[in-house]
Amino acid sequence: MPQTNKNNNLILTAVAIVSVVVGVLVSQKLIKTPAAIPENLSATLLDKAKPLRNFELINHNNKPFNLNSLKGNWSFLFFGYTHCPDVCPLAMQVMRKVWRAPELKTVTASKMQMIFVSVDPDRDTPTLLKSYAQYYNPAFIGVTGKADEIDNITKQIGILYGFDEPNKNGDYNVSHSGQIILIDPQGNMRAVFSPPLNPKSITQDFIAIKKWVEDNT
Repeated sequence: MPQTNKNNNLILTAVAIVSVVVGVLVSQKLIKTPAAIPENLSATLLDKAKPLRNFELINHNNKPFNLNSLKGNWSFLFFGYTHCPDVCPLAMQVMRKVWRAPELKTVTASKMQMIFVSVDPDRDTPTLLKSYAQYYNPAFIGVTGKADEIDNITKQIGILYGFDEPNKNGDYNVSHSGQIILIDPQGNMRAVFSPPLNPKSITQDFIAIKKWVEDNT
């Protein structure tokens, strides 16, 4: 009988040790210390990821472009119009430099996309958008759509725009925000790059933000 009790005690002790070891391993896997928020960013980093609701636009190939089109990639979005005389060309040049940054070579190959969203669908046809976006880089994507769907995404992201009065020839300008918006591969808004847009700062910020997001996922 004493021997049986001794064996039972040994078994209970072994079970207790195994339980502790398993508990430690599980806790190490499940309880992850959050990575520190990147410091000294030029970008405005959102405290929490902002999930976007679906929207229905079209790309420059006249194919559907929606929330799923953003998923799986880090997406840089700029909202403007092809007849823009100043802000849009400058922003697109910045996006081109970011795209070509040597530090992002492995990212641009498959996990990053640059998107120009036109808020002027009456003039910016898919054909014109394709020519405009791909002038800056063949990989760039032009997007537009119906006014209510453009409003759907701009209101979610905080982009403002408005149409100026047409001149005697019917031409008009569009006043619009000049920020570049960063969306993560899950379709969440993560950061805002505000003017003056600097390609080096955007590149460095993106690397830091990307690492922070991945470390906390």
